[in-house]
Amino acid sequence: MFARRCVSVFSLLCLGSSIIACSNPSIVSIEITPTTQTFIGIGGQRAQFTAIGTFKQGDHIPTRQDITNVVTWKSNAVGVATITSAGVAAPGGSYGSSDITASMEGFTGLVTAHATVVVCQPDSTNPSKCAP
Repeated sequence: MFARRCVSVFSLLCLGSSIIACSNPSIVSIEITPTTQTFIGIGGQRAQFTAIGTFKQGDHIPTRQDITNVVTWKSNAVGVATITSAGVAAPGGSYGSSDITASMEGFTGLVTAHATVVVCQPDSTNPSKCAP
């Protein structure tokens, strides 16, 4: 009788621990592409950034998926470059560089990735290149 109860309790503990181990996948990293975008001049240009998230659940193989529309996009210098919630960047009103971040809350905290937008003045002899 005692052995039977121990087996029953042990079975319930094993079942409970396996249920607890089955959690939702959690984001562990984000990769942004492109990593650098250069705009020559200030007007009318746009560039799409893409965020790919790597998710892990327990001992399962990590999976990757496009999370461009669910991350929070930010520019640290909106005068140089802006970015929409869909990851579309555009030059602001001044030259320079801006750090673009994509972030999402993970199981262990905020997961963030970085890219760079450079807005340069066109070269007077070759307008399709940055001025030296």
